[in-house]
Amino acid sequence: MEQRIKMEDAFTESDVKMYSRGDVISGTVVQVNETEILVDIGYKSEGILPAAELSPFRTDGKVEEGEEIEVLVTYIDEEKGTVYASEKQAEYEKRIDTLEEAYRNGEVIEGEITGEVKSAGYHVNLDGIRAFLPGSHLGDDLPSSIEELRGQRIQFKILELSRRDKNLVVSHKVFMKEKEKEKRMALFQSLEKDQEIEGTIRSVVDFGLFVDIGGFEGLVHRSEIAWKDLPVPPPEYKVGDKVNVKVIDFDTEKGKVSLSIKRLRSNPWEGITDRFTAGTQVTGTVVSVTDFGAFVELEQDVEGLVHVSELSWGHPENPKDVVSEGDEVTVVVLSVDEGAHRISLSLRRTQSDPWESVESKYPRGQIVAGSVTKLTDFGAFVKLEDGIEGLVHVSEIDWGHVNHPRDMLAEGDAVDVKVLSVDPAERRISLSIRELKDNPWQKFVEKFAIDEVVDGVITEIKDFGAFMKITDEVDGLIHVSEISEERIATPADVLTVGQEIQARIIGINEDKRQVRLTMRSLFGPPEIPAAAFEERERERASSGRGGGKGRRKDRGGKRERVDRRFLDDGGHESLSMRDLLGEANIDDE
Repeated sequence: MEQRIKMEDAFTESDVKMYSRGDVISGTVVQVNETEILVDIGYKSEGILPAAELSPFRTDGKVEEGEEIEVLVTYIDEEKGTVYASEKQAEYEKRIDTLEEAYRNGEVIEGEITGEVKSAGYHVNLDGIRAFLPGSHLGDDLPSSIEELRGQRIQFKILELSRRDKNLVVSHKVFMKEKEKEKRMALFQSLEKDQEIEGTIRSVVDFGLFVDIGGFEGLVHRSEIAWKDLPVPPPEYKVGDKVNVKVIDFDTEKGKVSLSIKRLRSNPWEGITDRFTAGTQVTGTVVSVTDFGAFVELEQDVEGLVHVSELSWGHPENPKDVVSEGDEVTVVVLSVDEGAHRISLSLRRTQSDPWESVESKYPRGQIVAGSVTKLTDFGAFVKLEDGIEGLVHVSEIDWGHVNHPRDMLAEGDAVDVKVLSVDPAERRISLSIRELKDNPWQKFVEKFAIDEVVDGVITEIKDFGAFMKITDEVDGLIHVSEISEERIATPADVLTVGQEIQARIIGINEDKRQVRLTMRSLFGPPEIPAAAFEERERERASSGRGGGKGRRKDRGGKRERVDRRFLDDGGHESLSMRDLLGEANIDDE
């Protein structure tokens, strides 16, 4: 008996295989029914494979008797001697081993997107292993619609893998980044300075163009687009356009490539002075018009500036009044600065200078027609012809006092003027409007005399005095010292514009056309009899003080007033009491 037991034990150990849960074993299908399959796995009884545990990769979902399959032991019933197995889990273990190795080695795997996880991501089938693809890791090269993604075979990198938790997360975005990095490294290894490459414009920004040169974007700075200065890339460069570029620099560590378009051809500014010498006439096209002038393109990327002062012999308010973009013009080269890339041009010097014949065309005293072009505080500019303007000083606008030219004239007014003087060297012409009007001073001096009291209206107040309108054409000045018997700080303390007053004439200067007035002692001291005046003069003569002439007889025998003045403390002319006495009426004897 003891010998028999030992033989049985020997038989069991040699002929019956022992398994543990989780073992993957090979077996032969011996029986198939609707719910389960019996598999000979070399155990004392056949293993039971539930139909639901068949591999999902079976195209028809069926298994045949005699077929060799691999299964994983899921449960062992020791009492009954029954082993339960799963082909599906065996397949999972085999696939998860492959994925773990790919995860450890950073290898790329492939899978198929099968479904969508709302607001989270997508389900992925990795040849029987389900994985999760976060939405943020889909990648920019793929559509986000599940209808377009379903069924696509896509490459991924594994982000997380836990066999125990059956957690598997993948990313297509990381795969694309690593692929781009590989392409970039391959690109940098092939790059050389001055290498010419055809690329595609991917984006246009204010500071330049980003150009794809084979999986990597290099920058063409705006200063490298053309040999001329560009504030922004020209509009002809558009996203998607093919463009040839030259590699001027690259940094493998920083992953930067600097490109140039302009360096595909030679610098047009080299030797520019040989092609455009000062004084020569050249033809070009107006490419831009600014407030300060017009830029004219002479060659590709070579532009010169016609300053506003060189556009015409006149004084245009706006350069656009003379030229427009697209105009073809002939200009004179004034100067060339090769180092600064600057060319100064002149348009007006291709035309005759109207100032050369100005003296013969506009002699002194000639009356001509013109139009007011500009008003300033000191006068009005009048255009006589293109390039010729003269100035009507504010004092030459009217015989009366003019506070500002705009009170009498407006820009665009047609006026007749008289030429007072011409200075071709300084390009100046002095004009007058008032010379064409009757001189009110002749009428004034015939009608008014010194010491006469006049009525008028205050028209303007200054710190030094006030102007009073005596007639429609003649104003008089009341100095601040002549406004009040008491000392005042400013005329505005006493007078207002529009106020009607009386004043006495104390001075008339016909040459300067000035009238001086006073509001003090309007009616003066009483007249001195002629006999008393003569006696006083004889006394002065005998005492050596000299005689003062108060009145002298005019040709008609009438007494003539004499304007006798002296400077007061403020440096202004004023009548002295002696002068007032001397100007008293003297009988004609």
